Amino acid sequence: MDDYTDDLNVFANRLQYARKRQLLSQVAAAKSLGIARMTYVDWEKGKRSPTLETVVKISECLNVDKHWLAFGEFGANASSKRQQLEEVYE
Repeated sequence: MDDYTDDLNVFANRLQYARKRQLLSQVAAAKSLGIARMTYVDWEKGKRSPTLETVVKISECLNVDKHWLAFGEFGANASSKRQQLEEVYE
């Protein structure tokens, strides 16, 4: 597979992987989310990050688990990481 599957521990790589798995272009993904294409491109390049609320919308659009997309994990571990992240940014 492409390089983006090599390290799915990085949000930008998981985002790109999920989008390509749905056979969507960056333009189509951005349009379905109602955002500018460059905003989406910046997320995939790791230049910017969406809010957790937006990650939920993205996960619904790309039909992937929101915990996996946000944190690279499923279930309880993702909830723990989210709490730690929110404490850091309070």
